[in-house]
Amino acid sequence: MTTRAHACILIVVIRFVLFVIASACVAAVIAAVRPASAAAGWCWPSCSTYGLLGAGTSTYNGCWYSSGEVCSGWSYWGTNGVVKTCYPGCDYYGNTRGTILYGFENRDRIRGRFTLLSNRFYIQPYEVGMGGYLRAQVAWYSGPASQINVAAG
Repeated sequence: MTTRAHACILIVVIRFVLFVIASACVAAVIAAVRPASAAAGWCWPSCSTYGLLGAGTSTYNGCWYSSGEVCSGWSYWGTNGVVKTCYPGCDYYGNTRGTILYGFENRDRIRGRFTLLSNRFYIQPYEVGMGGYLRAQVAWYSGPASQINVAAG
């Protein structure tokens, strides 16, 4: 090989190494910068952990159901979001054996959607014909306890 070929190869290798180092730096910065959390006014069990929602679970604050349900305080909620994991296990399609009802309640009714799927779900009051001063809620419906995280804002 000629000296010129060696120089070209060296330049290409140096550029590749610099590209890899720059990419790693950008990835590190992106990983370190955490997005601002949504302005959740209520979370259960906290805004960063999961809890088990089963027949005996309660927030002891006057929910529609005294047990098997967690609910927020009263507010003008815009969205209720729930993350349901594969606890204690999922089938091929991501279905668990525990069914939950997530939605809203007022003094007259409780409305929402049922799911046994492990996923992230959002619901807004208008989707279930509700509005005004409400509680965001998630209720155990059937099966084993479900591992969830809930946030409303």
